[in-house]
Amino acid sequence: MASGLRAKLNMMRSSAPVEATPRRGGLICHVSREPLDPAIFNLPATGLRRIGWCGPRFDIRRCLFLDTETTGLSGGAGTVAFLVGVGYVEGESLVIEQLMLREYADEPALLDRLGQRMADFDSVCTFNGRNFDMPLLETRFTMNRMRDRWRALENLDLLYPSRRAWKLRLGSCRLCNLEAEILGMPREDDLPGSEVPARFFQFMKTGEDALLDDIVQHNRQDIATLAKLLVRLCAINDRPDLLSDQRDQFSMGKSLERLGELRPAREMYRATARPRPVGTLAALSGERIAGSANWRLYGLCRRSGDWDGAEAVLKQMLRRRQLPGAVCTELSKLYEHRRKDYPKALEFALKSAGYPDGETADLLEKRTARIRRKMTRQTEAD
Repeated sequence: MASGLRAKLNMMRSSAPVEATPRRGGLICHVSREPLDPAIFNLPATGLRRIGWCGPRFDIRRCLFLDTETTGLSGGAGTVAFLVGVGYVEGESLVIEQLMLREYADEPALLDRLGQRMADFDSVCTFNGRNFDMPLLETRFTMNRMRDRWRALENLDLLYPSRRAWKLRLGSCRLCNLEAEILGMPREDDLPGSEVPARFFQFMKTGEDALLDDIVQHNRQDIATLAKLLVRLCAINDRPDLLSDQRDQFSMGKSLERLGELRPAREMYRATARPRPVGTLAALSGERIAGSANWRLYGLCRRSGDWDGAEAVLKQMLRRRQLPGAVCTELSKLYEHRRKDYPKALEFALKSAGYPDGETADLLEKRTARIRRKMTRQTEAD
């Protein structure tokens, strides 16, 4: 009986129609070329150092521009880079290669191709690649047991110098904002990066290749922008004196101060603090930035022991009513501790109380009492 049942089941299986499901896997590779700004072949060493290049002599022909499109924006072991775009200089052009999965099973093939490409370069230029793209790719190599194919490249991440240069003016330093406001090349009909994962998942369900077109274009533009942004960042960091926007001047001053380059930082703060035409809302905002620049300039003078310079900056700030309460307090300290001019120290200490940003009552009481004691001792000594 068992053998008869088995025979009937075999007959049912053989007579049932079988639909062939062709595998749609296989790596997709797009190759394109973009024109390059000739300035990219002569990037200034000072500009490169100031934007974060820490390696030996930089060679643009040994630098790989890289950007990924992923199944999620938070990273982690479950996030896959389904498209990896790389760009490199060939002749006078930027060659852009984009490797994309059709199925998750194609990931080893993508990583193999990427590993071969990375082996030809010494450095990589990214936008937030230090925290996202490169750690994610390294994880994917490890999880696919291809760790020996991974090559750690010196990473020139353009996100951080972009924020230092333009965050005050732009607020958001997303790549699309930088393209529109800094590079003068706003995108049209671009697929937002936040929508890329959903578009890829839709492709995985339907197999419609057309769904990938916007993703490929988005990624291609990102890589081309990296090359243009590198040129612009190097230029303004090499010659910050050419900056004309007050907000950018102040931002560059802070960046230079952070690097310990105090002389050019002072020059930037002085340029920022230069008086502008009055009477407009922009002028009022500019005066606030000028006050911040003068305050940092005062801090640099104080750190270097330039007390004449510090006094001059504070008095200029007081004339322009920039942080008047804090300025009066600092002038009081300067006259008390550096000039030993106690009457002036007392005068400015009392003046600070008349401004909202002046000293609190308890601190002011301690300061004035101490100054008066010193005045008494000085009088007795005379």
